[in-house]
Amino acid sequence: MKLSRRSFVLGSLLAVAFPKVTIGMQASGKEVTFTCSVRIKERGKARLWIPVPVNTEYQQLKGLSLGGNFERAEVIREKEYGTPILYAEFGKLEGEKSMKATFSVEYRTRRVSLIDGNFQPPKALEPYLKATPHLPTTGKVKELAERITADKRSTLERAYAIYEWVVENTYRDPKVKGCGPGNVNELIEVYEREGRIGGKCADQSSIFVALCRSVGIPAREVFGLRVEPAYVSESLSIKRGSKDLTKAQHCRAEFWAGEWIPVDPADVTKMRLGEKLKEGSKRLEFAKRYLFGNWDPHWVAFNWLRDGNLEPQQELMKPLPFFGYPYAEVNGYVLNYLEPQDFSYSITRV
Repeated sequence: MKLSRRSFVLGSLLAVAFPKVTIGMQASGKEVTFTCSVRIKERGKARLWIPVPVNTEYQQLKGLSLGGNFERAEVIREKEYGTPILYAEFGKLEGEKSMKATFSVEYRTRRVSLIDGNFQPPKALEPYLKATPHLPTTGKVKELAERITADKRSTLERAYAIYEWVVENTYRDPKVKGCGPGNVNELIEVYEREGRIGGKCADQSSIFVALCRSVGIPAREVFGLRVEPAYVSESLSIKRGSKDLTKAQHCRAEFWAGEWIPVDPADVTKMRLGEKLKEGSKRLEFAKRYLFGNWDPHWVAFNWLRDGNLEPQQELMKPLPFFGYPYAEVNGYVLNYLEPQDFSYSITRV
């Protein structure tokens, strides 16, 4: 889908790039609008990729508009994971390169019924069982997963045992940049050396996903953005009245047991730290139970691309570990998406 150089409003073409999903979308869904503003000061040609909210049974992209001095822009779906991507190219401008994308998304509470049993994954879920460079499924990871699930029989029992293990054996480390690298190979080494794993949401969600995959449960990380204050705990998201979402990226996870089941072990550990909760407290037990089968409704999903390539393909950083931030290449190097003030970009709720 080609887009004009200047501003546009996405209308009927929205359905071409984003097939509509209507199953389960409730009329009570909330709508949020936010902008991603990018400014590239470096001279030379530039390529830019921005993650776009994905259409699912729990959210719909309702509108997208653009402005800026780009030469070309289009919305593309990456092939392997179906990732929606806003792609732009900039020529050799004398001044600053800019793009402002405004997204409107309708979303609702994500909750599912937990039905026990053993489920045979369909062939379409094979990508969510495979190993990737950051998600090993053999060796130490598989041995650990088999120990955790040794006396569990059903898919739900095994998934919950893994989820509980992640919550109890990891902790949120505020010093880690961004969402964390999510490198399970390194995280397991830390566990063997120190007995606990510090990290952030991509780290904890990736451990959960790798352990699930290694015992035959399809699982995936889901990268997205916190867009309003959380309901479960003020410690989880932006503060009330704040409109700055620039550093509000958050990675959740899902596993498949007849349908995709949402989990968020990272927010359990963030709540434990933010509220200074002690192990065994009723508040912590509530969080642990609630965030297995539910997601707190303050967040929109972008994609589940993991160790993959963008569309059109990036020239550098192959494969891309994940796609939760704007990504840009200028003059043969990658702009640091973990430092938005240097990149530079900002994300703001309208």
